[in-house]
Amino acid sequence: MSETTETAASPKDAKVYSTVQEIPEGTAGLVEGQYVWKGEDRSRVFIFFCGAVSGKMIPLSPIFQRWKWVHKFSHSVVIAHDPLIKSSGKLQLAWYTGTNNGADFDEIVSVPLRLARSLTDGEVCAFGSSGGGFAALMATVRNHVDSTLAINPQTNVLRYHPHMRESFLRTYLEEPKSLQQSDYERLSISGSLWRYYDRCRTQVVVNTHDSLHYKSHVLPLSRAVAQQNLNSFSFDTYDDKKNGHNPPSMNRTLWLINRWWPKAIAGPYRKEVQGMKSLKTLRDPGAV
Repeated sequence: MSETTETAASPKDAKVYSTVQEIPEGTAGLVEGQYVWKGEDRSRVFIFFCGAVSGKMIPLSPIFQRWKWVHKFSHSVVIAHDPLIKSSGKLQLAWYTGTNNGADFDEIVSVPLRLARSLTDGEVCAFGSSGGGFAALMATVRNHVDSTLAINPQTNVLRYHPHMRESFLRTYLEEPKSLQQSDYERLSISGSLWRYYDRCRTQVVVNTHDSLHYKSHVLPLSRAVAQQNLNSFSFDTYDDKKNGHNPPSMNRTLWLINRWWPKAIAGPYRKEVQGMKSLKTLRDPGAV
């Protein structure tokens, strides 16, 4: 990896390619509506899932969060676009679920997954925080990826902030009607656990000072995982009163990524990562 690479091309300026094979190594481009960084190490590939978009950013959609990070990776990175987040709309978060009568999660992620698989001879890795963490976990339990890291994720759309939830449901349902069992499976990680083969190495990291996500999202999922005797999940907590739901800083998040996937961060950038002393294993979710 060249030490002179300072950043990848912005989504606005990135060249559009027909295939990922056309992208020169060490550069980024757009393929089939997804943002792709072409790394040099084919042993892994990452799929980044995006979280909520601020209102002022919606007109700039499609939004590819963390694109400024990708040049720090040894491996290729595909940042997945959520088609429900549109420049002409007002929806800020859709969790890659699609609509009740339209494309579902599996169909939406099929494109970034196909691109990702063409970029690796090894594992497909999912990463996301908050709403992007939900999507990363859904990719896990629907058996699309080989390893996952989710930070402060939602795990049940219906437990999220009412204004964000209701805005989403108006789009998701397309017409007023009650949610069905199939909808609950699409909107809940625990609801889809019955599909899971227990083969994806998965870590969930949550800030104990992010009360909503710790108590209403991560703890219920950890209990469901324990009840079903799933062995591939692990849960860690950290303590950051100042930042709450905001994810750790870039350098601390990159440390978490490099901890879960050794050598994921390219050599010249590993010295920049910062550890998290408060990180510890959530050993007994039932006791919390």
